[in-house]
Amino acid sequence: MKRKNIILTMLLVLPSLFTMQSCVKEDSTTFSVHYAFTTPAVTAPLDASSVTISGTTVDLKWSSTNKSGDAVKADVYFGTSSKPALFKAGNTSETITVTVAKGMTYYWKVVMTDANGITTTGPVWSFSIYDPINAFVGNYTVDEPAEGWTYAVSFVRLSSNTIQIGNGAGKYDGWWASWTATFTLDLSANTYTMAKTAFSGGYYGQESGTIDPTTGTMTGNYTVWQTDKAGVITIAEQGVHTYTRN
Repeated sequence: MKRKNIILTMLLVLPSLFTMQSCVKEDSTTFSVHYAFTTPAVTAPLDASSVTISGTTVDLKWSSTNKSGDAVKADVYFGTSSKPALFKAGNTSETITVTVAKGMTYYWKVVMTDANGITTTGPVWSFSIYDPINAFVGNYTVDEPAEGWTYAVSFVRLSSNTIQIGNGAGKYDGWWASWTATFTLDLSANTYTMAKTAFSGGYYGQESGTIDPTTGTMTGNYTVWQTDKAGVITIAEQGVHTYTRN
């Protein structure tokens, strides 16, 4: 009977030892913690900002941290589309220089990758490059006191220093009598000129004045000449035009 008790006791102890051994093995397992990069935050240019440049480049800057101390590895997406294409893969710093042009809007984002290949994608940011001539593009109301007229016109951009009036959108949507004319703006002197231009019916026109880059207002003196059937040129009208942006 005693022998049976000993055997029974051993049978009860062995499973317990096996269980204890299993627990020790599980507890001895070690785990490594890896941290991905934080979501990139824009530093410059600020999102939806207007940037004034003196050259043709802009530095894109952002910030993203990694507790594991992984080296910076960033894929930069950049372009004029709201879904920018890959511009540079594996950039090793949190800044990159891009080429830009005045009057354009650009979009960009950054995808960070840690040492284990885990990616963190930032939002799409945007910025616009300031172009002073854009202040003079759009719909205007023209006052012409000499004839007592007030009418609507619109200017479109032709280049970095020229705008054009007269696109046929309305009866008087043009210079003086709905004619198409080009204004050249001197954005450093805040003046504009319309060179002497030949129009239909033997008419010629010329204008010059001042511009206000803050409001887009233009005020100038104009002269209209007409050539009669005999070839005699006379002044048909002179006066002041004031262009007020709507």
